[in-house]
Amino acid sequence: MTEKIGVSYGTLTLLGLNNARPLARPTTAHFLLGENCVYSCKFCSQASSSDCSQNMLSRITWPQKPWSEIGEPLAEAIASGAVKRICLQVVEAPGATPAALALARKICAISSVIPVSVCVTPSSVSRVRLLIEAGASTVGLPVDVASSSLHEQIKGRGFHDTWEVLRKASEMWPGRISTHFIAGLGETEEDIVSCIAKAYDLGITVGLFAFTPVRGTLMQDAPAPSLSSYRRVQLAAYCLSKGGSLDWIEFRDGRVFGITIPDRALISDIQKGIPFETSGCSHCNRPYYNERPGQAPMNYPRPLTAAEAQDCLLESELDISRLKLSGKGKEANR
Repeated sequence: MTEKIGVSYGTLTLLGLNNARPLARPTTAHFLLGENCVYSCKFCSQASSSDCSQNMLSRITWPQKPWSEIGEPLAEAIASGAVKRICLQVVEAPGATPAALALARKICAISSVIPVSVCVTPSSVSRVRLLIEAGASTVGLPVDVASSSLHEQIKGRGFHDTWEVLRKASEMWPGRISTHFIAGLGETEEDIVSCIAKAYDLGITVGLFAFTPVRGTLMQDAPAPSLSSYRRVQLAAYCLSKGGSLDWIEFRDGRVFGITIPDRALISDIQKGIPFETSGCSHCNRPYYNERPGQAPMNYPRPLTAAEAQDCLLESELDISRLKLSGKGKEANR
């Protein structure tokens, strides 16, 4: 195992190792293994083409700490219930996978019940097997870019090959595979919503993030997605996560134009703002992962107030008359 482990700034707060006051207290401990990725994803601060600091991922700083410094406070945070999940982010670099396997085993020795997620490049099913055998409860295989042509252009790897690894892994370990997509990389809303639907059809858990331009990357000057577009994708993604289908969603020129929902409970969730909270693995809220402090959260790290929920619906610029019950099903007739 590597001598030092990257620890997200929010996790240091969670473990009592700094005095930061985040928008919401993190509930997942995030660790980073490896640096100087062999790949060159144009948006990533760890890419081989990036000029960013080696202790960054997205816009987050991950100070390196020895296990001797974090092991005991992590055990205490797990025992107290402050940490509800652990996520290992693995850079595609020499030694990173063995380090992740070793750390997963160490964590499982502390607690046999804490969920451990490991996020790796979707390069092979055999590595997924190794991680699950080491104690990972779920393995994240990020697609990131929801467009075949853009995937090759931005990540330098095949879109079809990525999906094939996800398909095989989801068949071999049902309910234990996750992925995530980054909105705003040039794809249309229809592209990303269709990919999210495909993932759910495979039984894969989906996390949604907004592209954040990071200085030093090849996409540092690209714009972040508009808040309105991201809110529409969040609404569509939430409906799909609750068993909805693409038939519910009307697209015009690649944009989500309307959503017709045959379920009163989903309408209630939307009115509460649940679709605008951080999505993906349970207990993952990741405050400030998509935006800087002071900006409107793209993913809220906590339940929204009634006013915030209403603001998000207005931000979607979706005609509320097109976000409605279809009149089908027992829920609509109550």
